[in-house]
Amino acid sequence: MADRVEKLLRSIGLTKDFSSLVYAIGHGSSSANNPHHGAHDCGACSGRPGLVNARVFAYMANYQPVRELLKTRGLTIPSTTQFVGGLHDTASDEAQFYDESALSDENRALHTQNEQLFEDALDLDAKERSRRFMSIDTKQSIKKIRRDIKKRSVSYYEPRPELGHGTNALCVVGRRSLTKHLFLDRRAFLNSYDYTSDPEGKLLLNVLMPLGSVCGGINLEYFFSRMDNYKLGAGTKLPHNVMGLVGVANGSDGDLRSGLPLQMIEVHDPVRLLMIVEHYPAIVNKVIRLNPELYEWFANEWINLVVLHPDEGKFYSFKDEEFVPYDPLTQHVPVVHDVSHMFESTMKMKTNHLLDATQENLPIHIIK
Repeated sequence: MADRVEKLLRSIGLTKDFSSLVYAIGHGSSSANNPHHGAHDCGACSGRPGLVNARVFAYMANYQPVRELLKTRGLTIPSTTQFVGGLHDTASDEAQFYDESALSDENRALHTQNEQLFEDALDLDAKERSRRFMSIDTKQSIKKIRRDIKKRSVSYYEPRPELGHGTNALCVVGRRSLTKHLFLDRRAFLNSYDYTSDPEGKLLLNVLMPLGSVCGGINLEYFFSRMDNYKLGAGTKLPHNVMGLVGVANGSDGDLRSGLPLQMIEVHDPVRLLMIVEHYPAIVNKVIRLNPELYEWFANEWINLVVLHPDEGKFYSFKDEEFVPYDPLTQHVPVVHDVSHMFESTMKMKTNHLLDATQENLPIHIIK
């Protein structure tokens, strides 16, 4: 347990200045009448909700014998710090927390305050998501949008309760200061990693190994399903029947369908994942060669790998098994002062329920 907790905390750089409460939040989806709901759950949890992992991690991090072991390794968690496990339902935009009764009186009061912050964040998340849904007016009150989002998640006649990882194109492995104030339009996997706490890259291999199979696997699942939805995907989900709890078939047809249904990939651009890692190119090059299975993802270009040099602030792209300097096509990033107005002004294509793809290409820097 101490090994698990230590590796995670060190990899994300959470080794000092602990707050009184640390939240470990998994994600899952609660859509109704949807045989593909597992594709909306956590890819790293084998298509299951991540609530168990979040709850178990919080328990381990709070366990006194674990903390005593960590202290001998130079990682001291204050006795006043408590970890809280939780779940974000990405279909209904609701959050729930576990083992709150174990909190101290002081932390329980702080948790009550934080619950309102979570509610505010979920409101904003619902508004951002609503711009992709034809059935919801993005300009109505944010509370009404949240209620409509909830209704979609429990509707038996809604073929698109949520769009899952549709439009995924990017994975950023680094400190979250890299993406702060950057609007990535729900297209990026964000994996926290602090290179300053891992100068030799000893923890980096454990960080990157699951990202290939999870983020790369999700990306290729959407890629091939979008390229040829009839042969490589699952076609429309409307006539799907569950077969033996292992897959779906069209009506009485006995052949199992592979890939994702049409209703999950309509908004997706079929591009291979771009992974950006914040570290020195030589360190990353050494690390990815330590595991042949991981290295194949990058050498065969199933994932496009780019390293952000921490000192130079420049990009290096992995080509022909080495890192070479990369110059971005543009140095200009649009600036927006009112993100709510941007969501409300987004045009929706009424003919096929899709967001105008021309507005999906550039990240936008947001200034409050």
